[in-house]
Amino acid sequence: MLTPKAFALALSPPRAPPIGTAHRSLLLGQDPSQNPWAVHHDDEVHSQLPHYNLRQRLYQRLLRSHHDIPTRLPHPHLPAGPELGDQITRFLGVMLPLQYQNVFRDSGGFRFIVDTLVTLSAPTIALTHPSAVKRFLSLSKQLIRIQYGSHPRQVVDLFLPPNQSPSRLVFFVHGGAWGSGAPWMYRLTAQPFLDQNYAVAIVGYRTYPDGNAAEQVKDCELAAAALANQYPEFCEHVTAIGHSSGAHISLLMLVDRARRQMKAIQEKLDGKQTTSMVKDPMAIDSYVGLSGPYDISHHFDYEAARGVEELSPMKPTCGNSRFNLRRNSPVVRLMDFLAEIAECEQRSLNNFLPRILLIHGIEDATVPFTSTGEAARILRSCGVSKCQEVYVAKTCHQDTIMHVMMGGRTRDVVLEWIKGLMDDETRIITSRMLTTSRL
Repeated sequence: MLTPKAFALALSPPRAPPIGTAHRSLLLGQDPSQNPWAVHHDDEVHSQLPHYNLRQRLYQRLLRSHHDIPTRLPHPHLPAGPELGDQITRFLGVMLPLQYQNVFRDSGGFRFIVDTLVTLSAPTIALTHPSAVKRFLSLSKQLIRIQYGSHPRQVVDLFLPPNQSPSRLVFFVHGGAWGSGAPWMYRLTAQPFLDQNYAVAIVGYRTYPDGNAAEQVKDCELAAAALANQYPEFCEHVTAIGHSSGAHISLLMLVDRARRQMKAIQEKLDGKQTTSMVKDPMAIDSYVGLSGPYDISHHFDYEAARGVEELSPMKPTCGNSRFNLRRNSPVVRLMDFLAEIAECEQRSLNNFLPRILLIHGIEDATVPFTSTGEAARILRSCGVSKCQEVYVAKTCHQDTIMHVMMGGRTRDVVLEWIKGLMDDETRIITSRMLTTSRL
């Protein structure tokens, strides 16, 4: 499972020594006094970190003679330099003025480009998976659209199984780097769940620059309330699923729910009831996170190493400052809140959070799989025992959601896990009935 690429991702920022440092040079078997990533002007060394100049690197490679190449082998777990994709993004980060990058991001240019590329790639999927076209058209006929707000992106695409009596609702929050994506792009995710007699709600929300992280979480809550109001009979058993930034948003929503409940209990214990115990309109009993970034401050460091931190909508969506990036990290927010309370800390957090399954591709270069490992560790340290991790070999960032759409290991794991939950619920109900009958 752990390939050379996976090892490199495991040591990616903020874990790996930065390129150009003496520590990294030693790991690469190079002389730490010779910095191949520095530009020399008048005997002064100007570091190009984290966005060192691609032209300088090419220049040095062209001029370097064969006998100057180090004979020592580099460290097997660290690449000597970034891959081609990261070289291109770093080059853009160096060459494009910061003002232009921010205008492109804040004007909706990022959203336009990404959504356009996804739309243009649709014919490719049709050629490689002809049956997907038939499924997409069939799902389009079953679509029930629910508008839960005034903004055009505040919509839910609802799909019901043929018998109209679903045993569970899947509440799916799409990804798109907080600044792109739409429910129609993820329509094919509904099919495998419909085949299991589950209803599927694909949630649209205000992407950046129309909404920040707090507003996106609010949109998910509004969507849940609208579904519970119109279809209460479908919302008794709900599994929330999020992919990429959608995994971050949906987990942030669940953490905020747990925080409100714990705060109300703490105030009641203190005799200072200011927060009312309001029951959430849709009770979510399970959560699946696919390839999600859960510590935004750490992920910002990773984006900076790739040279995309000023092009990505993540920083402005989550607050621009380190304090706000940390505050908008679901696992860190939960940990900080637990440190502030007394009585509720002694209670089991399992009573406030649903069962959790975190899945990540082991070769994910967009969000390293270490993000899931770190989140699971923090959740368990907070007392969440109902948290499982699954890592899928030879799988990249988009592969996890494509597995759900087209079939693959991720889909099989999710369906098996949900089925296990339902079997557990059946056993519990049966046990209670037997106990009651004996009494």
